[in-house]
Amino acid sequence: MGGEAAKPLELRRLAGRPAPRIEPPKPRQRQSVNALLGMGLWMLLWLGYNTDLSRATAPGFPANTMDLIHGLRAFLPMVAGWMAIILISTRASRLFSWIIGPLGLMLMYAVTGLISSATLAPEPSYALYFGFNYLSLTLVLLAIVLVENPLPDLLKVLRLTWNVSIVITISLLAAIPIVGSEAINDSDTGPIGFRTYKGNDTIMGMPTTRSTGFARYAAIAAIVALPRVMEKGKLWVRILWGIVFAASVYAEIIANGRTEIVAFLASVAIILSAEKARRVVNFMAALAALILLGFRGFYSEFFLYFTRTGHLDTTFTGRTDTWSLAWHLLWKSPWIGYGFQADRFFLGQHMHNAFLHVLFQAGFVGGVAILIGIAIVWYYTIYYFAFHQPADKTLIPPEIPAVLLFTTISSLTESTFAYYSAAWLLSAPIVGYVLGLHQHMRRIASRAAHERILRIRAAWRHPRDLGRPLEVPTPTPEE
Repeated sequence: MGGEAAKPLELRRLAGRPAPRIEPPKPRQRQSVNALLGMGLWMLLWLGYNTDLSRATAPGFPANTMDLIHGLRAFLPMVAGWMAIILISTRASRLFSWIIGPLGLMLMYAVTGLISSATLAPEPSYALYFGFNYLSLTLVLLAIVLVENPLPDLLKVLRLTWNVSIVITISLLAAIPIVGSEAINDSDTGPIGFRTYKGNDTIMGMPTTRSTGFARYAAIAAIVALPRVMEKGKLWVRILWGIVFAASVYAEIIANGRTEIVAFLASVAIILSAEKARRVVNFMAALAALILLGFRGFYSEFFLYFTRTGHLDTTFTGRTDTWSLAWHLLWKSPWIGYGFQADRFFLGQHMHNAFLHVLFQAGFVGGVAILIGIAIVWYYTIYYFAFHQPADKTLIPPEIPAVLLFTTISSLTESTFAYYSAAWLLSAPIVGYVLGLHQHMRRIASRAAHERILRIRAAWRHPRDLGRPLEVPTPTPEE
């Protein structure tokens, strides 16, 4: 009794109540070996970007330390490809289920392009170099997916490559005051009167980006940042992503890549519609903002900004002439095309259209193969991200279809997925992720169907499992 009285008042008040449930701290998820390998190999692909074979083959190589660095890193993508082949050989038991789909079609495109590069290109070594780089990218992607559940690993690779886009965007934006007039391209008309980066200069021994390249980096950085700003979470994290989003949008504006602007706006619409619970609110807010912009005279200014001259250019800055010439030349080698970088050899300029570019490089055999593969990826993307969403919404981040849509629209006036490019490095893992999502959903459906069959079989053996009411016998008078 005395001991009971000696209890503190708080303990007596809580006596008899159930003890509060203490949630154990969630263990910190460790990076899987496959994720680390995938990110490492993808960084090797990035480290070989923006250089070529000509440095290492030039007389007097290396001319200086920077020349040595850029000459050696030109071979890093092929190193990544060789390491990917070793990984694939250790995971060959899963290879067939992946090779018969879009990844196999991508391989067909790369191999066909390599054959035409070796046989028809005026400079086979140059064409084969870029062909092997493209093949290496495909092999790395294939090596990552050959595990039981590649979705978390592919998502980490995607976030890594998108962070590269953010770093490049912020770096190029910060370099404008340092580079000065070399980074500015005056425009005769338009509200801002200039565009950034002409692609005619060098920074640290590397060719600088063009305005369209700067616009692609900025757009993807903004697309990735926007969902982070909208989702619930720590305020300081959302503010940080808001700064990234604002800086990227500003970079997109001053870059003034017209196709990139259209693709970016379409991608923003995808993000706003991704979450069904907030879809109506998001679009009502967007509609109100568009109406207010109309009252402020925004659209006439935007038309002048977008066209640069106040008139629509139906030739897409002369691109249609290039497309017409390429289509005419294609019929001289329609089946296997002319090899990688064929537009430089046979047209003397960049193709600026990925859909025609793949046909020109690998003919109808390889070009149609990769186009079919991308169409399949789009089908699964629409199916799972829009109409048959999984219960676990973390499997369908909105930036994945948004970036895929941006790359697809950009492909109308740029070469994106047709060759080893920054745009393809930023978006190619989406192919693996969407295919991995499809296989994951099929496994879930198959498991559910199997369990349903087992329940039906068990119910036939034990009728009460069917949910029928138990039959209670009527008592007899004797009872």
